Amino acid sequence: MEDGVRVQVTVRPHRRVFWGTILSAAILVLPVWAVSLWLVASTPGAERGWVIGLGSVGAITLFGLALLSRRQRIVVQADGILEQPIIGPATFIPREDIGRSLLFEFTGRGPEPTTHFFVCDAENRPLLRMRSNRWSNDSIAAVVEAYDGPVERAKQPVSLDDLREDHPALLTPFERLRWARSELL
Repeated sequence: MEDGVRVQVTVRPHRRVFWGTILSAAILVLPVWAVSLWLVASTPGAERGWVIGLGSVGAITLFGLALLSRRQRIVVQADGILEQPIIGPATFIPREDIGRSLLFEFTGRGPEPTTHFFVCDAENRPLLRMRSNRWSNDSIAAVVEAYDGPVERAKQPVSLDDLREDHPALLTPFERLRWARSELL
């Protein structure tokens, strides 16, 4: 709040998410395309044309998806929170629909704990989830501060087993599975 006026806060994912998407696309497309070109190198022009054309379309499509990843953002407004995913329509969470919010450190297999922020409805179903492996800690802190509501903070880092036991509704169906590894969270 500045001078009694609530400020709108917009956060975006790490820049490394964008570059990671482009790198992943290149890792998927380029080797397959190169092998396909090698296989059709001695064939007539039509097959080579198809391989070059399909490879180009695939590369452009994956690059387009990488660019769409920059579309993702979270906007905290006076009347609620707007979440714009990579693909699909924006979701608006009105303030009156928010039942509770949780902020905690998660200990996975890595050396550093990751920060997780959940905004839940009255039945404890997650409406918004932010993880520090996608969002910077500064972005999460900005959203928590701009949200200006009660935030439950864990006193110590929690493990995946703790989450499964205490807050199973916050986890995705895959994360609820006992054999799911903690570094996937």
